[in-house]
Amino acid sequence: MKLYTSLIYRELKLTRKRFLLMLILFLLLSLMMMTPLILVFISKPAKGEESPLEMIPLFVGIVALTGGFMAGTNNGLQKADISSGWKRYSFVLPPTAKQQALSDLLLKLGYILFFGLLSAAFELVYTAAADYNKFGNKLYIYMLNIFLGAVCVVMLVDIAYSYIMMFAKDKNQLKIIGVIAFLGAGVILRVAGIFFNVKTPEQPADGDTLISDETINRFEAVLLSGKTSLCIFAVFAVICTVYFLAMWRSHERREP
Repeated sequence: MKLYTSLIYRELKLTRKRFLLMLILFLLLSLMMMTPLILVFISKPAKGEESPLEMIPLFVGIVALTGGFMAGTNNGLQKADISSGWKRYSFVLPPTAKQQALSDLLLKLGYILFFGLLSAAFELVYTAAADYNKFGNKLYIYMLNIFLGAVCVVMLVDIAYSYIMMFAKDKNQLKIIGVIAFLGAGVILRVAGIFFNVKTPEQPADGDTLISDETINRFEAVLLSGKTSLCIFAVFAVICTVYFLAMWRSHERREP
């Protein structure tokens, strides 16, 4: 247990500045999303006017989406280890690659839990203060599905990034691999755009909206479904397993 505590403490210490930056950005965004609620209490809208409180699902969704991005994104530890030379030195240390990969996963889960609780707290404060009950008691499911969905998407990107970083051994290789990864991502996006024939949506006619109310209602129904939550949890479990294996492979790499 002391070994994992030490490994996690080391990672927390090296990534604390990045973590604090993400936390500050998240809190600023959350407070900004609280502004409409404060304005409603200061000056209530006239009868017949649309209340900003109707936008609560959007505000909660934005905060949950941001929290998911913050929790799942790469913490920059691998890049710091390669730049400082720690990656080579770690090969002769007692902790095995499996133990280091497990500590990486535990820290990632800790970030996810932390930002998840912050997102849930924002949702509770918002709905309690506004007495919002359009979705009944299911707004927390809506928030959870958005949050975990964002986490899954960003963790996939993190896995790809971590796998690429595995081949870098020093600062020079790190720069070269970074450029290759950037160019490769551009090529993939370009090919995907041609393959799927992505087109800019046409301008809606006067009085029409770009997205119909029926489409929005269907999307909300999916996000409010418990079945959606089960599917996302299953995908999340698989992604965590893949993340662990990718980090294990990264820590196992040895000098030729």
